[in-house]
Amino acid sequence: MVSIYSQDDRGKMSIFEFRGLSTDPKPTEKIDNEIIGNGSVFIEMDTQKILFYDSDTNDWVGVEE
Repeated sequence: MVSIYSQDDRGKMSIFEFRGLSTDPKPTEKIDNEIIGNGSVFIEMDTQKILFYDSDTNDWVGVEE
């Protein structure tokens, strides 16, 4: 899995971009002590699905076509 992140201007959370296979676990905990920010992205390379992190439900939501 590849991850790219940038900190918001308040420094309290990070917006991550993950790439991996559909079978890879989708992270819901902190990454290197950074909170996974609402709207972080996971791209499934084998299915081309795009998922966004919903911090209210602590779950990954797929984009509807």
